[in-house]
Order: sequence, then C-alpha cells, then structure tokens
Amino acid sequence: MRTAPPDLPTVALVTGAASGIGACAARALARRGVAVAALDIDETGLRDRLDGLPTVLPLVCDVSDSRAVAAAVQETEDALGPVDKVIHCAGTVRFGPLLEQPAEDLDRLVRVNYLGTAHIARETVSRMAARGYGDLVVIASVASWLPVAEIGAYGASKAAVQQFCQVLALECRGSGVRVVCVCPPAVETPLLDESRRTHPHVFDNQRGIPPAAVLAAADAALARGRTLAFPGRGTAAIWRAHRYAPGLTGLLTAAARRIGTR
Repeated sequence: MRTAPPDLPTVALVTGAASGIGACAARALARRGVAVAALDIDETGLRDRLDGLPTVLPLVCDVSDSRAVAAAVQETEDALGPVDKVIHCAGTVRFGPLLEQPAEDLDRLVRVNYLGTAHIARETVSRMAARGYGDLVVIASVASWLPVAEIGAYGASKAAVQQFCQVLALECRGSGVRVVCVCPPAVETPLLDESRRTHPHVFDNQRGIPPAAVLAAADAALARGRTLAFPGRGTAAIWRAHRYAPGLTGLLTAAARRIGTR
C-alpha cells in the first residue's frame, strides 16, 4: 500500500540528464527544490546544462553497466537521501535496414535501451517498495508499437522496454510504487537534431513535440493510475487504432510521423 508520499518527491534520480528530456526533467525538479541526481555518460553535457542548480548532483554513469548503475544509486542515496522518483530517459538510436545493421549496433541498442532500463529499475524500485512509495517513469517510444523503416532495431529495443515496464507495473501492485512507460513520437532534442541532419530521408524535416509535453504526459498518467502514456496530439488514438485495426499500420505510421509537425 502506498503510504503518505510527499506532495513533491524529496530526491529524484534522472538518467540521460545531459540533454533533451532528461535535462528538462532535472532542471524542472531542481527549480522546485527537489534534490536531483543527474546521471549521464556525457560529463560535459551535465556541466553545461545543469550548472548553477545547487540541488543537482551530477554523476557520470553508463546505464548499460550494471555495476556503474548500482554505484551511482548508492552514491545518490548516501549524498541526498532515499530516492522516491526516478525518471529514466537515457537511450540511444541506430539507423539502417534491419538486415544491414552491424551486430555492434544491435548490441548497443539492447544494452543501453533495454538493459539500461532493467539496471535502473532493479537498483531503485526495490528500495522504493521497501519504503512504501515511489515513482518510476521510463521513456520509451511510439516506435515500440508502430513499425518505422530504418529504425526497426531501435523500435524493437523500445518494445522490450515497454513490455518490461508493463510487467513491472503488475509486479509492483500493492507495493506503493507506480510505474509509467511514456511512448512519445519524435521529441525536439539534440538527438533528433542530429538524426535529422544525418538521416534526412528518415525524418523528412519532421518536427518533434517539446520535452515538457512528454513529462506532462507522465505526470498525468501517474495521477490517473495508468501505466502507459502517449504524449502528442493524436498519439493515443493512433496506438488504439493500431491495436484494433492492424491492417491500417502503414497509414497509422505515416500519421504518427506528422504529429510533431502540428
């Protein structure tokens, strides 16, 4: 049973905090007075984007390394206190036709996107459950549901993430820990900027939704007791249509690609 959680988290842990959604989340929490452990493999990015926020503890950490994650979580709780909110944004993308992608690209996608999620959850959820409350927010992708050419391997890794989160949410029932998996369309981040530059034929000048919209969708899902969140106008409708009318997949994928351009 969830027991007397604070109105705001006291200590939050944010991964992928050097840019994009993670940086947005870390700044927003810190400005509300929350102590934030900001994890990222990019030390320079952590310093440049979070410098001057006194409640932020920057920690260099590769989420694909289970030992590094365990050490970072322990350092966080030693320095800041018990973590009661986790926003896991760390992720990577690789492009190319499925049968042409190098094995090392496939391995990296699985290790960062899927295993990184598992490492973060394993080191934080049991601690929150022992205290009777806590939130785990994980950023996946609408591409985990809809097939998109040349990011199929990325979509598969994110499909593993959303399946992991849905099962974890079931296993956490009665523990006081809430789990939300957010499945956005393209999001305006430095990663999307770089992807548009290097693979314009995939993104076709697509504009993404703002990072704040992703975080707002996560908060709304938590408030409503939902495990899945679909930010972006029309994203949830496209997901439902894909589930119940899979023959429309091609049209739905094209519609999903247009969401961020509105």
